[in-house]
Amino acid sequence: MQNTESFLLDNGKIDLARVKNGILLLTFDDGRFETWLPHLELFDRFNAHATFFYDKEITAECADSMKQLRARGHSVGFHSTTHKDAVDITPEAYYREYIRPQVEQAEALGVRDIAFFAYPNNRHSEEFDRFLSRYFARFRAGTGIKAPKGYWIADFEEPYVALEELPGHRVMGGCGIGPFYETTQENLDAALEKAARENKAVTFFSHAILSEAKTVHMASATLEAMLEKAAELGMMIAGFSELP
Repeated sequence: MQNTESFLLDNGKIDLARVKNGILLLTFDDGRFETWLPHLELFDRFNAHATFFYDKEITAECADSMKQLRARGHSVGFHSTTHKDAVDITPEAYYREYIRPQVEQAEALGVRDIAFFAYPNNRHSEEFDRFLSRYFARFRAGTGIKAPKGYWIADFEEPYVALEELPGHRVMGGCGIGPFYETTQENLDAALEKAARENKAVTFFSHAILSEAKTVHMASATLEAMLEKAAELGMMIAGFSELP
């Protein structure tokens, strides 16, 4: 098993010059922390970190889970109060109505300096990206690929980012994992092999982590298989807070 600390600088950021087999960026949406926390030991087993995004009200229970995730090296972010698309409203109004309440709730409960945001339903624009960059260092969105569900991910370039471009790449375009997206393990394995072979970062998103995958959620077995495959390939498995 690789020692991921060997990839990191003293400031906790990845030294991209040391990464030779790509980076896997797993992200999870909708604040399904009751399904995330039971899998912390699985992440630990593979020296893996992920990024977890919270929607709706940030309650004391949510804040406690955020602290637990951070304490284990994972990254956390916001996903809006209502899961409303970032369209048909100004960026200023969107932040004021759908993001700032989450920031204030989290801060009141001792969770500060959250630097990441996942766009609900992956809807965004360059205008939103520019404005929200005042508040967030990096975003998670979709790839914009117009392809049928179950498309062969490794055939497309959109989910991948060359490592030299990563520091200035604010919007990470991810591919969905779960039955709704018609995901197969063979497809995911091929996607990881491409990222490792070309030494690129690849981003995925899902929601809850369940014993049996349903709709937009990931099966525990899929998560374990992805972590094992990435580790076999020598990939860094990182959260957004570790990106330079």
